[in-house]
Amino acid sequence: MADITTSDLLPGLAGNVVNKRLVDMGDGTYAELTVTTLAASSNAVGTVNIGSLGGAATSANQTIGNAALATLSSPYAAAAAAPLTATISDTTAHLLGPYTPQLAREIWLTLNATTSATGTAQLLRSADGGATKVGLTAGGLAVGAYSFTAQTGAIVNEIVAVETDAAATYYLSITLTAGTVACRVAQ
Repeated sequence: MADITTSDLLPGLAGNVVNKRLVDMGDGTYAELTVTTLAASSNAVGTVNIGSLGGAATSANQTIGNAALATLSSPYAAAAAAPLTATISDTTAHLLGPYTPQLAREIWLTLNATTSATGTAQLLRSADGGATKVGLTAGGLAVGAYSFTAQTGAIVNEIVAVETDAAATYYLSITLTAGTVACRVAQ
């Protein structure tokens, strides 16, 4: 047999809506699922009642039933790692870092030329506390390495890595021959 769904079965108090679904248990019986949507809330919050076809909960189902449903306010949380930021406007070779990422989150690199900029930048990774810094690769090819000439605006604004090694730290090597670049490594 199939499940039976009855929407807006009963009007509740003050505009609440009660929906009922009878779930086929496969043995000739049904479990009753009732959800009450509260009119005063924009979130669907209700009660699940498990019972028999007649609507009365059995003692066996009563121990499972009457569970409160709640809606998550936000499934996302801000990254714990503080961003690495700098504004470069000279011709000195800079090595910014270390940036210690939160594990299993995307690492974004943003380079934004606020005045026409020329130079190079490369994101480096270390797994030994910064003693050895190595450029990023994918499939044996360099990634996270950029060369730009007379660029204004976004040079880079992309995900460059997802880190899973707790020992890893990141560094940004950047050298300009002209212009100003705002740099940001963040999650």
